[in-house]
Amino acid sequence: MKLYEFEGKQIFSQAGIPTPRGTAVRTAQAAIEAAREIGYSVVVKSQVLRGGRGKAGGIKFAADEQELVQAVADLQSMELSGERVEIILIEEKLDIAREFYMGITLDPRESLPLLMVSAQGGMDIEQVARDYPHQLFKMHLDPLAQPRMNQMLDLLLKTGLQGKQLVQAAKILHNLVRSYFAYNAITAEINPLVIDASGNVLAADSKVEIDDSALFRIKAVQGFERKTEISDPLEAEAKSLGISYVGMGKGNIGLIAGGAGLGMASMDMISAHGGVPANFLDLGGDATMEKTADALRVVLKTPGVEGVFINLFGGINNCEQMAKGIAQVIDELQPTQAIVVKMRGHSQDEGWAILESKNIPIIKFGTTEEAVILLLEQMNKKRVTDHGHFS
Repeated sequence: MKLYEFEGKQIFSQAGIPTPRGTAVRTAQAAIEAAREIGYSVVVKSQVLRGGRGKAGGIKFAADEQELVQAVADLQSMELSGERVEIILIEEKLDIAREFYMGITLDPRESLPLLMVSAQGGMDIEQVARDYPHQLFKMHLDPLAQPRMNQMLDLLLKTGLQGKQLVQAAKILHNLVRSYFAYNAITAEINPLVIDASGNVLAADSKVEIDDSALFRIKAVQGFERKTEISDPLEAEAKSLGISYVGMGKGNIGLIAGGAGLGMASMDMISAHGGVPANFLDLGGDATMEKTADALRVVLKTPGVEGVFINLFGGINNCEQMAKGIAQVIDELQPTQAIVVKMRGHSQDEGWAILESKNIPIIKFGTTEEAVILLLEQMNKKRVTDHGHFS
């Protein structure tokens, strides 16, 4: 679940991270009342779930009531990344002296959270990594041994922070790490973290995404449910089917895994052999025939997919039922993509027999690496067959 900026800041405030004074509103009158309480000048910020709103004109400033009303009207007439602006954050305008970046996200290669800080705040972290790689400082986090304050200080010293601001920023970073784990976040980012003219350090923005599977037990976010969440159409379709699917952008290999750990290992192996994962999909512990079939249909719809790797373990799940789901889709769609299945566990012999009857290549006792290599070979054969020659 992606959070709006104001929702992320509520979590930050509860965790002891200072944020500017602000109020989320839906009407011009509510905006006027909020600005009167805060005091002009104010920042008028559209609340959308995707990035890039600043460049698209989704953030405005108002020095008085007339400018505020116009700014609210302008923003509420906008559509940013396909999302109509309905909520607006009215916030005090900061007198910014310096901007920094701090954030945590999952590193798929290491299967660990990655903490990053930089003195280049206010821009996308991808741009920082590209244009200022020497100013991006990283540290992997161990969920079982979270870092101590001295480690936060050591990391932030590299950004040039000193004195009181260094201590304030270290406390914020420490609280950000605590929040990341406490809320089962996928991403927790402050960009920019600002030092104002008075020397105070505050989170001027928030970007937080929480693992959907953890929402039911996190009381603080249960009031954040919304009618619709703008996302990839396939992600929305998968969610409606009860499937954990995340599109990875441009890729050529679709993935269905019987467990998050198995999925991460599969993605690593695909990348190691020159493939590009197109998605992440974890069937979970209730992989019925119907759910497996739905998962394969979604993956086959993923743009750019030339091959599908299905890596399953029948522990709680039943290999026979999962194989029936795969076979159902093969009969129904007759997909042109190459498909390789690695399957072991409960009712594996029955599952293998079903897949073999559909001429689906199976890795029965081999490794994930062997399965990936076989899939890439199958994909190459299809390219040759389709084009009639090697390109």
